[in-house]
Amino acid sequence: MKKHAFDSRLGEQLYQLLPEVYRTRDKTAGQGSVTAGDESLARYLDAHGHMLDLIHSTLKQQLDDALPESCQDWLLPYFAQLLAANIVSPDSEGKHAEIKHAVSWRQRKGTLKCAEEIAEAVGQMEVEIQEGWKRVAMTPRVGMPIIPAKALDSTLNNIDMSVPSEAVRHPSLPVAMVDLRQPSRSVEAQPSNPAARVSSFGGVKQTWRQVNAHGVPCFPGSFDDISRRTVDMRTPDTANGHYHHKRLLAYVPPPTGLFPYDPLIRTWDEALQKKLIEVKLESDVLVYSNSTKRILLIHKTSAGDLKDKVELEAGKNYRIDNIHFSGKLLLKDGQLELSRVEVKKVQVNTFSTDKPVLTADNCLFNELSVGKGIAELDSCTVRDMAYLKDVDVIDSILMKISDPEIFGTIQYSRIPESLNNNSDKRTVEDCTSDDPVFFKKQIELAARSVLSPNTPQSIYAGASDGGEMGFFHHGRKGRPVRIIKDFTGTSALNLPTIGGYPLNDVVFEGKLAVASGTLELVRSAVKSLIVDTALSNDTNVAIPVLDAKNCLFNNLTVSLGLARLEYCTVMDKADCKLLQASDCIFAGSITSVTKPNTGMQSPSFLNCVRYSKIPDDLDPGIAKVLRVMNESNKITPGSNTMETPVFNQFDYCKNGEYEEWTAVFGEPGYGVLNPSAPDAIRFGAEDGGEMGVYHHKYYNLKAEAVLDKMREFLPVGIEPVLIQDTRLLHIPPEKINSEEPIDNGEG
Repeated sequence: MKKHAFDSRLGEQLYQLLPEVYRTRDKTAGQGSVTAGDESLARYLDAHGHMLDLIHSTLKQQLDDALPESCQDWLLPYFAQLLAANIVSPDSEGKHAEIKHAVSWRQRKGTLKCAEEIAEAVGQMEVEIQEGWKRVAMTPRVGMPIIPAKALDSTLNNIDMSVPSEAVRHPSLPVAMVDLRQPSRSVEAQPSNPAARVSSFGGVKQTWRQVNAHGVPCFPGSFDDISRRTVDMRTPDTANGHYHHKRLLAYVPPPTGLFPYDPLIRTWDEALQKKLIEVKLESDVLVYSNSTKRILLIHKTSAGDLKDKVELEAGKNYRIDNIHFSGKLLLKDGQLELSRVEVKKVQVNTFSTDKPVLTADNCLFNELSVGKGIAELDSCTVRDMAYLKDVDVIDSILMKISDPEIFGTIQYSRIPESLNNNSDKRTVEDCTSDDPVFFKKQIELAARSVLSPNTPQSIYAGASDGGEMGFFHHGRKGRPVRIIKDFTGTSALNLPTIGGYPLNDVVFEGKLAVASGTLELVRSAVKSLIVDTALSNDTNVAIPVLDAKNCLFNNLTVSLGLARLEYCTVMDKADCKLLQASDCIFAGSITSVTKPNTGMQSPSFLNCVRYSKIPDDLDPGIAKVLRVMNESNKITPGSNTMETPVFNQFDYCKNGEYEEWTAVFGEPGYGVLNPSAPDAIRFGAEDGGEMGVYHHKYYNLKAEAVLDKMREFLPVGIEPVLIQDTRLLHIPPEKINSEEPIDNGEG
């Protein structure tokens, strides 16, 4: 039965509140001169619903603005003045947190818990706190009370204090010399243990404890090194001055940058549900949700099952949130709700009911099969075949549908040509049958579902809110997609001259070539970008063929046209004929920049580099074209700088030995500025932030904001120190002598 598709939420709600007799008559029985079944009552209420939705939104916003947690950003200074709070955070989330916790932090001023909350709220970073006086060697004193060992760590309840070899393990003893017989590090702990702490290791929450407090530290200088040292009198920074009774040590993980960690690949078993999945029962719905900040990929039911399939127990209702499946997800009977799920094949064999048997929001399927029940799809993509009978679809992409005679409502979606008709079985509104253009030859399902910039506008701007249809309707911010194949030669991109789909949050691990048109990139990374095109306006002035913002390149080549870069980092070579750059880092070289031949009195005006890091060996001719050289042929950076950037370098343990490595393209942390980098780069952007690709993440401003806020709430004379620690990316093992492979949280 065809039904009216409501555009207003409250209009549909009013319609559902009517007695069934009026709704049935509205659909099937005309009255007087009204055509039978034209749903005029539904349309009438829908028209009123638009106004009611606006009134409801206005009232809701007014209520939200009454609280600092939900108010608009422009109201925060007024709340800060009311609560006498000093806002130091550079981003919106941190500012809201400062206002929200202003009173509670003031009540607990000077406590470790307060300092930890400040770092995690203001800086949005995991932090482990150590008091400096506990890291300094002290002389034992006669009569010093010793807390019972079992009160500090339940695993030490059998210590015999009369035996020296056992007594030395007591954690409250002020021992300075390490016990060479025992290793000391973090291990997994039971939540009931008094020594247990909870931290996030590479996005995975883990309960841990320190084992063998007086043993030899396995990872010196890390958060799980609690050995005592002599006082360090040097000025504190990320590497020195940590061991002092006037210091507060805050260990934080290094920023990951644009590159996410590799997925956690696990089997669907009890161990998974215990550690990485939160399981709870809501009414009669069994909810499975990803408890980590990583991508969780399920590849089979159990370790001994060779089939890449997860079969849910029949007769139950399930909701799965933010869990991906590499194979088949099967439910023979029951209702299934999916949110932020990527799965190769979903099959629901439930008989038709009044309620939807499948509800999917922001999901990606290769194949979707729903027997006879209703399937509700919102912002979903089905790359292959969809076996559906009754649907309620919005903002989705359906590449193929097995049965063109389906029932239901489809709005603002891409549908096959066979459905674009006037059948009385369904309602089709604001849909298109244009073919989307995806990046081809990819292995991962998500990578095969990223729209190419030359996709039709009806797809990338055809959703109900004017956004992109399909799985990425809500964007990829925070979950970038890796494109692993090269796009050169015959597979180079041919883009529209002006406009086209801007690529957001995509990582190209190979070469990307543009043969025609304009490429627009936002928060993306390209190992090697080649743009072989040139464009100009009616007055023969060049217009950008590359427009990049918050992007990272290893090598950049724009051989004919104009490249416009804002908050970008070029790690190696920037070979551009025409260049406009603001707040960028050119860590390598700039070559081939020339004066444009426009007939203007100042033809070099088109080229410009401002508030950027420029190479110290910049060619004088190019320096003059970029307007960083005066008439005396001397380089005058002005708002720019020629300081050398320092990028993060990491330590890790391999084969029992420490090694240092600098992240390469594609690895988490690549291109991230080290805290020891010159301030001219860390705070050299026009707005006082850092230059380069991570300007929008506020890494350096957040670090300074955390230190400023901590000083405000710490006892007088205590100096906080932020220490980057890669050990906070490693999940502690179950026991210290575990021989099982441990996920270290690295990409």
